[in-house]
Amino acid sequence: MAVTIFGNFRLALGPYFSRYSTSFVREKMITEAAFPIIKLATLGIKQISKPISKGIKQLGKNNPTFGRRVCAPPAQLYHWLDVNLRMRILGLGKATEVAPLSEEAAVELGAEMIGETFIFTVAVGCLAFEYWRQARKEAKHENKQTDAIDRLESRVNELGMLLEQQDARLREMNRIILTRTPASKSS
Repeated sequence: MAVTIFGNFRLALGPYFSRYSTSFVREKMITEAAFPIIKLATLGIKQISKPISKGIKQLGKNNPTFGRRVCAPPAQLYHWLDVNLRMRILGLGKATEVAPLSEEAAVELGAEMIGETFIFTVAVGCLAFEYWRQARKEAKHENKQTDAIDRLESRVNELGMLLEQQDARLREMNRIILTRTPASKSS
């Protein structure tokens, strides 16, 4: 029974939907289904980056080698730049010597910086991916429109040539009719 109803529905509304090919409908459905999946994947990656960032922070605090070699140097550089910049902003001139942070403070600050940098990098990567995906989608859409315009222009040119041919035939027929008309009157 359902097949008959669907068949009748298709027969009744066929003229309205006939311009949409099956491949168009299938492509549209796949595109719409892929959109939320990609958005969810991007959101998932962003959410996963937060625990990874916390793990990096814990690694910096718990592993002395990682803390001293990886986390502390960027923190010391950040501290040096921060002190010099504040001195210049306050108009006190350039700092002659900046006291380094304690090892514990440097490791904690460095681990925090690395974790935040990781989250920022993941977010920028997700944005870049989304921008690239949208640009590719837009380019694909523009290519389809360009192809459609090219096909229409080609069809217009074909119809123009056909019109010229028919116009030439019509003139030829008029010429034949005009040349035969006086001959038939004289007989």
